[in-house]
Amino acid sequence: MTFPIYRRASEADLPAVVRLEEHYMRELEPKNLAQWCASEAAVHGLLASNQVRMFVSQLGGEIVGYGYWGLKKETPHIYNLYVYPDYRRYGIAKDLLERVEADIVKAGFSRCTYCPVSTHPARTFIEQAGFELMRDDGERLHMVRELG
Repeated sequence: MTFPIYRRASEADLPAVVRLEEHYMRELEPKNLAQWCASEAAVHGLLASNQVRMFVSQLGGEIVGYGYWGLKKETPHIYNLYVYPDYRRYGIAKDLLERVEADIVKAGFSRCTYCPVSTHPARTFIEQAGFELMRDDGERLHMVRELG
């Protein structure tokens, strides 16, 4: 049995992360896909600028999931957490989330926000991880979690 390797992302991982991000857009935000494709260079720049706060899961030489955070209005915000569908339900998202949250705490923060799409299939997982829904605007779930 092969176990995933979790590590901080490197610059060499960015093309694989961009592919994961595109897969995410096709699966969970298809109505925003054209806009995403048109701004792919900007997306790549955002990912590159947050690489130091990004973690990947590697299985058999393939990057199968990632999560990253950054500051949004001076508050730590999880920008994305995504695992390819074939690799879900193995605890990979949970392990990635734990690493992202530990990094946020290590940076001196005690809470974070996350705004997944309202139709996110992992909503139950996100709530079980301790995120509380502040509001649902019909597009996004605005969630917050106290870290400790």
